[in-house]
Amino acid sequence: METCTVAGEHERLSAWFAAATPSPADSMSAWRLAPDFPRRLPTGVNFDVVLAHRALVELAYDILRRYEQTVGPAVRFTNLTTAAVLVPPGTTDRWSGLVAGSSWPDWKAVPTCLGRGHAVRIPGIALLPQGIPVEWLEKPNTESVIGDAPLLTSPAQLVRCLAEARSLLAPEDERSPLTRAVSAVRAVLRAPQRT
Repeated sequence: METCTVAGEHERLSAWFAAATPSPADSMSAWRLAPDFPRRLPTGVNFDVVLAHRALVELAYDILRRYEQTVGPAVRFTNLTTAAVLVPPGTTDRWSGLVAGSSWPDWKAVPTCLGRGHAVRIPGIALLPQGIPVEWLEKPNTESVIGDAPLLTSPAQLVRCLAEARSLLAPEDERSPLTRAVSAVRAVLRAPQRT
């Protein structure tokens, strides 16, 4: 029974991803034959993507979870140092304003947001064999779906947490006293607790 439920969840998420392609029916047929095969999907239809350094995205997702915010699907490219966060379509139009309002620590390495006219490779919904150049950093959560669409990360919350992560990952001599204090507190919170 559980296998049927998992297959149904994979089918619903695959249908949502397929809706972004020029031929959803053909995409679904191909994915049924190879559910673990990565897919190249156009952005700007069902989602935009925010591209940033993988360590930055991983820390930002850790911060989002601590703030008990929704973390949507995110992909890491295993042959690159980059990760892509799926955000609601239309984010590209307001991304520069969100970054400007987030107190981004410096204008080096500002995450990029891609919408219409671009594409991103995402992993299959099923388990992946080893050696695939793209894998889920955060798999679509079938428990937090609205209709058949997974919840996506809020761009406003994402940019704030990316800015915080960028401050925390900056070299020690570039950090403000407040950032150094926050880093020290976070290090203590991450340390294993002795019982």
